[in-house]
Amino acid sequence: MIIMATDLLKTDLKLSARDFDRMTSDREYVDLRSTVRNDLQTISGRENLAQAIVNRLLTRKGELAHFGHPDYGSRLHLLIGELNNIRQRAKAELYIRECLAQESRIEAVKEVAFAKPNRQEDRDTLKIQIRIKPIGGEDEFTILIPIDI
Repeated sequence: MIIMATDLLKTDLKLSARDFDRMTSDREYVDLRSTVRNDLQTISGRENLAQAIVNRLLTRKGELAHFGHPDYGSRLHLLIGELNNIRQRAKAELYIRECLAQESRIEAVKEVAFAKPNRQEDRDTLKIQIRIKPIGGEDEFTILIPIDI
């Protein structure tokens, strides 16, 4: 039996504001996407993995403990109120790598990079770029996520 890489990366319901190829934020409203016929849309493969990564990173660790998932989520929320400096970006990278190590569909986190703040408005936002190598021989891809701190 041949298992396709898309099958390894699974299928889920598509959420609004969690598109794989655009910046997203933990402050955006999230809802289920529907089709013209009011049926729920699904998302598969790399796009599903990217959506799952964003959801995992933007969920506070322990927030789903009542549902039997005490370790799901990240500690990025601990950076709220902190300065966007080298020290906080190093903490953010640690929290991101710790969180994504729990995702079984990721073979490797190749890179976690941050845009340096160049304007006053950028000082409250971590602009994160994460390069992922999924399981199953899929090509690497990059996710961009701004997180308000």
